[in-house]
Amino acid sequence: MHKHGVIGGPAVGKQSFARGAVILATASAISRLLGVVYIVALPRIIHDEGMGLMQMVRPIYSFAAILSVAGLPVALSKLVAEQMALGSVQGAVGVFRWALGTMLVLGVTLTGVLVFGGRWLVTTIVRDPLAYPVLMAMTPSVLLLAVIAALRGFFQGMQYMTPSAVSQIAEQVGRVGSILILAIMLMPWGVQYGAAGASLGSVFGSLGGLAVLTMYYVAWQRNLRGTLPSQRESTSGGMGSGWQILRRLFSLSLPIVLGAVLWPTMQMIDTGLVPLRMQAAGYSVEAVRECLGYLGMALSLMHFPNVLTSALAVTLVPAVAAAEALNAHRQVQRRVTEALRLTILFGGPASTGLFLLARPASTLLFDYPQAAEPLKILALGTLAVGVFQVCSGVLQGLGLVLLPVRSLIIGVIVKLGLNYWLTALPGLGIRGAAWGTVTGFCVAGMLNLRAVDQHTGVDWDWGELLLKPVIASAIMGLGVVLVYDSLYGLMLALLQRFSWGQSRYLFACNGLATMGAIVAGIGVYLVGLMGTGTLYQRDVELFPKVGTKLGRWLNRRGWAR
Repeated sequence: MHKHGVIGGPAVGKQSFARGAVILATASAISRLLGVVYIVALPRIIHDEGMGLMQMVRPIYSFAAILSVAGLPVALSKLVAEQMALGSVQGAVGVFRWALGTMLVLGVTLTGVLVFGGRWLVTTIVRDPLAYPVLMAMTPSVLLLAVIAALRGFFQGMQYMTPSAVSQIAEQVGRVGSILILAIMLMPWGVQYGAAGASLGSVFGSLGGLAVLTMYYVAWQRNLRGTLPSQRESTSGGMGSGWQILRRLFSLSLPIVLGAVLWPTMQMIDTGLVPLRMQAAGYSVEAVRECLGYLGMALSLMHFPNVLTSALAVTLVPAVAAAEALNAHRQVQRRVTEALRLTILFGGPASTGLFLLARPASTLLFDYPQAAEPLKILALGTLAVGVFQVCSGVLQGLGLVLLPVRSLIIGVIVKLGLNYWLTALPGLGIRGAAWGTVTGFCVAGMLNLRAVDQHTGVDWDWGELLLKPVIASAIMGLGVVLVYDSLYGLMLALLQRFSWGQSRYLFACNGLATMGAIVAGIGVYLVGLMGTGTLYQRDVELFPKVGTKLGRWLNRRGWAR
C-alpha cells in the first residue's frame, strides 16, 4: 500500500473519490481565498471600467482555452482510469502521450489565432477598442493551460489528486502576486493597460502551476522505471495503436468540448447582445460597461462556493469509469448517491448565505455595493451549478458524454431568450442577465439529474438528501441575519467613539459583522446538521489528520451517524 505523499510505483497515491474530492476542494478553497486578495484589491486599482474590459474579453479567451484542450482532459482521465483498473500502466502512459501531443498542437494553433485575429475579434464582437491590449495579455495562457490540463488529466485518471491540488495553489500564488503588481505598474498609462497588466498576471501563474506538475511527472516516471516489468504492464495490454487511442479520445472529447464551448459562446453573444439591449432600454455606454463590471464581480462570488462540487465532478469521472470497467454497478450507485448528498449538503447553505449577505459581501470585497443586485439573483443558482457539475462528472464517467451537452444546450437556449427579453426592460437591466444565467443553470441541472437517475437506477431518499439540509440551511439563514444585525449595531456603537471618518467606521462595521455572521452561520449549520441527523461519521473522516478521531468522538456522543 503506497502512501499518498510518496511518488512512485504504478498505483501510487490512488485515493478514494471522496478523499480526492476533499483534497482538490481544499486546494481550490485555498486558491480562491488567495484570489479574494485580488478580488478585493483589483476593483480598487483598475476600477469598474477596468473590470468591465476584462469581463468583455474573457469569453473570447475562454473560448480559445476550451478549444485548445478540446475536452481531452476528461477523456484522458476516463481512459487512464480504465487502463489502471485493468492493470495496464503502459497503456495509461500511451494515452497520456497522445493526448498531450494533440493538445500542444491545438494550443499553438489557438494562440496563433488570437495573436493574428485578436484585433478583428475585438472590433467585431466586443466593439470597444480599449479591450484589445487586455485580450493580447491573456493570449499566452492558452498554450500553457493546454499542457497543464493534460498533466492534470493524467494524474486525475490515476485517482491521484495531490499533484493537481499542489499545482493549483502554486498557480494561484503566482497569479495573485503578478496581477496586483502589474496592474499597479501599468494603470498610470490608462485603464486598458491596467486591465492588461492584471490579465498578464495569469501567464505567470500558469508557469508556476506547470513547473509543479512537471516535477511530479518526472518523479513519477523515475520511480516507475525502478519497478519490475510485471508491475508496469499486465496481460491486459494497452489500447492498441496511436490512431486507435486518438479515435477513442476524440469520440469522448468532442461532445465534451461542444458542451464546454456552449457557455463561453453564450457569454460572447451576451457581450454583444446585453449592451445593445441595455442601450435600447436607455442605458449609456459607460453605464453598460459599469454594469458588466458588477455582473463580473457577482459571477466570481457565485462560483466561489462550488469548490467541492467542481472537485467532485473531477474525481467522479475516473472513479465511475474504473468501477464501470469492472462492472461494479452497485459501487457506481453508492458513489453517485454520496456525491449528490455532499453537493446538496454544501450547496444549500452556500446559496442561502450568498443571498442573505449579498450586499455586505459586495461592499466588503469590492467596495461596490451595486454588485449585490446581480449577486442576490445569482446566489439562487449556486446549488444548480453544483448539481449540473456533479451529474456531468457521473455521466462522463459512464461514457454518456452527449447527455450533459444536451442539457446545457437547452439551458443555453433558455438563457439566451431570457437575456434578450429581460435586459431590455428598464426596471431590470443587468439583473435580467443574472436571471437568465440562473434559470439556464437550473434547467441544465435538472435535466442532468434526470439523466443520472435514468442511467444509474439509484433509489433516491429525498428526505435524507434534500429535506434535512434545507431545514438546516433555513436555521442557518436565520442565525446569519440575527448575528449580522446584532454585530453591526454593536460595532457601530463602539466605533463611533473613535475620531474616524464615517466611511471608515461604516466599512469596519460591515466587515466585522459580515465575518462574524459567516463564522456563526457555519457553526449554526453544523448544529442543524447534527440536530436533524444529517451528519455522518464518514463525512467528518474525510478531513485530513483530525477527521478520523473527530468522527469517532462525534459518533460516540450521537452527534454523527
